[in-house]
Amino acid sequence: MIVDFQAHVFPPTYVDELDRIDGSVIIEPPDPYSGMRYLYDRQLGTRINTATFQGQDPERRLQHMDELGVDVQVVSIPPPGADRFEGADAITVARTANDAIADLCAADPDRLIGLYTLPTASTRAASDELQRATDELGLRGFGCYSNLNGRPLDDEAFFPIYEAVARLGQPIYVHPTAPLATEATGLDIMPVLIYGWAFDATVAMTRLVYGRVLERFPEINWVIADVGGVLSFFAQRATNIYTGRTEEIRQRYGLNENPLDYFRRFYVDTADHPTSTLRCALDFFGTERLVFGTNYPYGPDEGCRFVRNSLEAVRGLGLPDAECDMILGSNAARLLGLETG
Repeated sequence: MIVDFQAHVFPPTYVDELDRIDGSVIIEPPDPYSGMRYLYDRQLGTRINTATFQGQDPERRLQHMDELGVDVQVVSIPPPGADRFEGADAITVARTANDAIADLCAADPDRLIGLYTLPTASTRAASDELQRATDELGLRGFGCYSNLNGRPLDDEAFFPIYEAVARLGQPIYVHPTAPLATEATGLDIMPVLIYGWAFDATVAMTRLVYGRVLERFPEINWVIADVGGVLSFFAQRATNIYTGRTEEIRQRYGLNENPLDYFRRFYVDTADHPTSTLRCALDFFGTERLVFGTNYPYGPDEGCRFVRNSLEAVRGLGLPDAECDMILGSNAARLLGLETG
């Protein structure tokens, strides 16, 4: 079984709602130089993501999955989510997005699994929408971001959301978004997408560890997009710095273990990274903590190029079949409670 944990969609109804609200994040007209369309954050004064309108047709999506050998896609809204809005607009954006995800997955519920976005500006509204998305729409986890409208993930205001997710036994998928360091990386979107997002994902993991969120909610499986940021690349440096300081960290932050032991509890996806990059992630997190991801439908060939690249990268690791199967599908299937027979 092959399970793609990082698959996205910008549903037409969701795009229409962003246009109607004309809020803090808008979709720009096509760029005059590239023809691409970007999501512009008025508060940050910069573009924060690329918009794609590929992948909106569920039948075409399923056809691609058949051609590429992908059995299941886990579908989420790429940034921005409902967290970037406030009040009634946030609730409307969340409901519109989640309804659209559910409609897409209804084309084949065994092969398309949806994650919900939440209006996290209000904990009560987020809790209500979480319950609706689960009970009425059948969505299977929280499509979270590396910060929620600038607020770090260890903010205690989010704990009621985590408590609900823990009770339901669902995963939380953390995708990078407009990073807390956006202004430091410059106003052009390119450095933000290249390394700003990776930094923000790493910051999110760090806040979840040092903020003791992993300790408080051990039932939650956290899946971090794009090989978990940059931590695995700096694993030796992290080891060097943490060595001999475990007691200091315990006393200062109240942690019961070395931070590296907590970091290794995250799952990370492989989305469109080459074999050389995956080796770093594999060395740090281990086979049992990697899940397959592709970033479909972004990229050439209606998104199929990135899927092929991702499959080639995982298989290029040269792992035994059983370990390769874990990364490609069985780890994700376990997280989602899927039948693998």
